[in-house]
Amino acid sequence: MRHQLLAALVTVPLITFGTGTGAVPATARPAATQVNYAALGDSFSSGSGAGDYDPDSGLCRRSANSHPILWARANRPDGFRYEACGGAVTDDVVARQVPDALDGDTTLVTVTIGGNDAGFEAAVVNCVVVGSEAEDCNRVLDEAGRFVDQRLPGKLAWTYGAIRDAAPAAEVLVSGYPHLFEPGHPFGCGVAEWRRDRMNLLADHINTVIREQAENAGFRYVDVRDAFAGHGVCAPGGIQREWITRIMPTNTWQSYHPNRRGQSSGYLPALSAAIG
Repeated sequence: MRHQLLAALVTVPLITFGTGTGAVPATARPAATQVNYAALGDSFSSGSGAGDYDPDSGLCRRSANSHPILWARANRPDGFRYEACGGAVTDDVVARQVPDALDGDTTLVTVTIGGNDAGFEAAVVNCVVVGSEAEDCNRVLDEAGRFVDQRLPGKLAWTYGAIRDAAPAAEVLVSGYPHLFEPGHPFGCGVAEWRRDRMNLLADHINTVIREQAENAGFRYVDVRDAFAGHGVCAPGGIQREWITRIMPTNTWQSYHPNRRGQSSGYLPALSAAIG
């Protein structure tokens, strides 16, 4: 998730989707039917692991295969601001993404945030990538769990409040995180089952807090775990069925994120169903 610490967020200007002969002017539809969409969040929204990255997005690495791009391409909103950035935490959303993406005309917001605050990447690195001793893995996971209980609720409430203040009329959909791993003992998995189980439990813990705070803010929570079920790392049937990118030694920042299929067949249908 948080694969760069000092990356500057790249501002994406308002994109207007039109017909093949040119952009549709802002007055083409009655104001009541205008859809001005803003996509905020971290690498699960920017599309790390899904390939085809926009070079102009820098270290945010926004993918043409990410679910916000796919939804905008299919639904052609009147306006689209894409500020999701790999590595983002709640502070980044409030300080940079919200001011750049939201205003009183925004009608739809999607956001995935909270995993980096909770140290999910450190847990993946310690427990899976480097395969540290059980004691070290459990320590990192326990620390993450305490953060989720003690600090994440306040950080999310603050972030959601900033979104509501900046876009008071918008419908806001808050997506959770999938299970990165499948249980069981498939051949060639390479990750001990107890590690996979604990990582999935941490995702559940984070999702529970995200859902609670989203609903407290009057936002809609989008659970993607059922959509990804059977398609995590170590899925029966092997890598062909996996919607999560396995470890990539030369591009570790892509590892353990939804791949192209995870974005198009996991996140996108869940988001589309919630929007209606």
